[in-house]
Amino acid sequence: MIGREKLLILALALTIAALGLCRSTALGTRHFVYTADEKGGTVSVVDPEAGKVVATIAGFKAPHDVHVGPDGMLYVTDGGTDQVAKVDPATLKVLKWWKRGRGEAHPFVTPDNRFILTTNAGSNDVTVVEAETLKRAATIRVGKEPHGLTVLPNWRVAYVANTGSNDVSVIDISRFKVVATIPVGHGPFLTAATPSGKYVYVSGMWADAIKKIQVVTDSVVATILVGHVPAWLGVSPDGRYVVTCDRMSHQVTIIETATDHVVKTIPVGRVPAGISFSQDSAFAYIANSGSDDVSVVDLRTFQEVRRIPVGKGPSGIAAFYPYPKAR
Repeated sequence: MIGREKLLILALALTIAALGLCRSTALGTRHFVYTADEKGGTVSVVDPEAGKVVATIAGFKAPHDVHVGPDGMLYVTDGGTDQVAKVDPATLKVLKWWKRGRGEAHPFVTPDNRFILTTNAGSNDVTVVEAETLKRAATIRVGKEPHGLTVLPNWRVAYVANTGSNDVSVIDISRFKVVATIPVGHGPFLTAATPSGKYVYVSGMWADAIKKIQVVTDSVVATILVGHVPAWLGVSPDGRYVVTCDRMSHQVTIIETATDHVVKTIPVGRVPAGISFSQDSAFAYIANSGSDDVSVVDLRTFQEVRRIPVGKGPSGIAAFYPYPKAR
């Protein structure tokens, strides 16, 4: 009798362990979304599947943007301190702070994980630091009030939107040098490259339009009218859509990259700011700075399917996946 009870207990223990393993494995396949809550001084960690904030990272004054590097770390520009923070998403702890310019706006880690570029709207330049040591590698003068930037998938070239001078600076990262300046019209705010690296889209806040730049010629090849005050924009990982956040229209505009035609406008929260995507390109995540929440937009049905409360005044947003570490 005692032997049978022991066997039952052992079987129960093995069953519980197996359930726990399955639960752990399922959790590992989830991805998280991070918002820079500019008015709240925090970074919110959002589980989009559960539809809620699961953790909050404190210690910031006015975090403006958050970027996920190929090393899996978070990089946060804090406008309240004019610094950049490197955050470990596993521990939710700030690993390092550094200051290299004035008015740090957007960070971007090169795909080879060698350099971290940061636009400095207050000093009209881009700082480049070595990702491993965080030592300054270069300071590159660009146009006035540089804000958003993107690095091509080949990691060799960066495109910087200069809001104050209405142009885009093209930087050769290997030479730390501006090699071209492209006029793009009123209020360029952000840039986003297609996965192919053949095109870069630029939002034009004061023109209610976005521009499409052909990389091989560094020239504007299309102008696409969207909603009112398009600030942030992003290209889906599969390259099929470019999505703009039209701040004063409280909507997103979805454009098919193959044709550069608008296929849908979707109402979201108030004053949409940052945008990111799920890894499979099925969903777009929109940080609504005016309503303190994140809209989840299904890019297959073109519908807002969920709205998740986060911290105050979310600005930048980034989705994190369980990627293997960069080689």
